[in-house]
Amino acid sequence: MKKALMHGHTAYMVTQFNLDNIKILQDLGYTVDVACCWHDDDSALSPEALQDRRKKLDEMGCRVIETASLRKIFNISELRKAYKQLKSEVEENKYEIVHTQSPIGGVICRLACRKARKLYGTKVIYAAHGFHFFEGAPLKNWLVYYNVEKHCSRFTDLLITINKEDYKNAQKFHAKQVAYVPGAGVDTHKFVASDGARGKIRAELGIDDDTCVLLSVGELITRKNHIQVLKALKIMKDQGMLVGPDSDERVEPKYKLKYLIAGRGKIEAELQEAIKDLGLSDYVQMLGFRRDVADVFAASDIYVFPSHQEGLPVALMEAMSVGLPIVCSKIRGNTDLITEGEGGYLFDSKDPQSLVLALKKSLADLPEVRQNMGEINIETMKAFDKQTVNAVMREIYTNIVVG
Repeated sequence: MKKALMHGHTAYMVTQFNLDNIKILQDLGYTVDVACCWHDDDSALSPEALQDRRKKLDEMGCRVIETASLRKIFNISELRKAYKQLKSEVEENKYEIVHTQSPIGGVICRLACRKARKLYGTKVIYAAHGFHFFEGAPLKNWLVYYNVEKHCSRFTDLLITINKEDYKNAQKFHAKQVAYVPGAGVDTHKFVASDGARGKIRAELGIDDDTCVLLSVGELITRKNHIQVLKALKIMKDQGMLVGPDSDERVEPKYKLKYLIAGRGKIEAELQEAIKDLGLSDYVQMLGFRRDVADVFAASDIYVFPSHQEGLPVALMEAMSVGLPIVCSKIRGNTDLITEGEGGYLFDSKDPQSLVLALKKSLADLPEVRQNMGEINIETMKAFDKQTVNAVMREIYTNIVVG
């Protein structure tokens, strides 16, 4: 029986982006083991969701190998422990394919596979979900991560990139092959709202029909940059642009809006405190983890994605797939998806005033303009549909062993 190992630094990484890849490998006749840190304090998943995903892997017949944490680069003891675990598993099981991902996890796993590549012909695939070096990144990122990635590419049979900038940089490395794959794919049929979802969710949240709802969905971590949206709303509030108890009705234009943040993460309390300190309690509502994201999408009018750094953001693609107009940061990955003035508007992730201008553009758009932007986004997502991505991955898994 052929064997493959799917490796990620966390259970979230494996189950969020690789369940289809596991199925493809199984369809190709592989027994698939999964290696990751299952008990991660920074997980974007609730304990219940983690339990559900563990059950899913069990149902798929995967053996789960629980590794040490690979999140923190200076946690040497954990990195060493994970390296030894992975090296032992890879050499004992003689996997035909090892598919790894994430910057730190990808480094440790590729180093652990060096002997297996030489002795057993193990093929190592590294999927870069977004290099830590990119246009505008700190110099230290280039000095450290660029050189580490370049070195480890020597132990890589196929390096997968998911955006144009990373693909260009990867050409300078030493991997046997470099490929572009359009992300993990988006199930364009997944986010179908229930009947009456818009009215139901708005009633639940106390939002009336004439309020414009801004939405962000995702893990609550610093990199996702939710604080920048709060700062922009504070500017708009202070300038009297927002309809509310403290607004100056003489100032134009004025916007009646509510900003919803759906997700969980380690800075949740920090964001809640910021909302209070900035006087935005009337305008911002945190929803926590939601299982009915499709319904929340239906209740919203504009999707806001302020992240500082991404590879090719699934959350943004999901919002595009349901036809929402977008306001997003002008960064690698986002610019692969959104062109200014077509599917939405772009802004500088470090400048709240830039975000204010982008929000004002979107809020001022007529309903038919927003609808047209949403239709453009739906059309764009056809190239990133799961079926398209899965076909590419099937070809990759088939050819890498032959090659």
